[in-house]
Amino acid sequence: MKVLLVFYSRLVGETQLLQKVSEKVLALRRLIGPDSLYAVITTEMKEFFDLFPDLVFIRNDKGTFLYGLYKGLRKLRGNEVLVIDPLQDISLDKLKEFISKKRSNMIHSQNSQWKGLARFRLIDLDYFIRTLEFILFESEEKDFNSVMAKVKEDYGIEYELC
Repeated sequence: MKVLLVFYSRLVGETQLLQKVSEKVLALRRLIGPDSLYAVITTEMKEFFDLFPDLVFIRNDKGTFLYGLYKGLRKLRGNEVLVIDPLQDISLDKLKEFISKKRSNMIHSQNSQWKGLARFRLIDLDYFIRTLEFILFESEEKDFNSVMAKVKEDYGIEYELC
């Protein structure tokens, strides 16, 4: 399994971002290992190269979450992927739950809203990528929940809400 942290332009002004990311990266190093950590970053976040030298970086050219997710998933094609929105508060227990569950797509959700954590199975990953390609080339920007609904509608791929 690979872990993908998706950074986007809206995070640039966040005051607690560095602390949240440091805590998540430290926990993930222990749970997954340092060789499985990837981050999609915007050009405004070049300081992350020095702050987190053991992450593998992917460039988010457009600066949106969905485009960063798309770029990261394409890079990690051929693996199960755990996606994390660094802005969201995610407990260590929730991370462990998502890492330990095998053979299911999972979305951390509360009140029908995505809460920054998702797990994609290897067998379904290409369908998520195709759906993101389709959505990204539409004129209006969608959110993560609409991507998941489209995947379910078009391909019948189920996912657990946790």
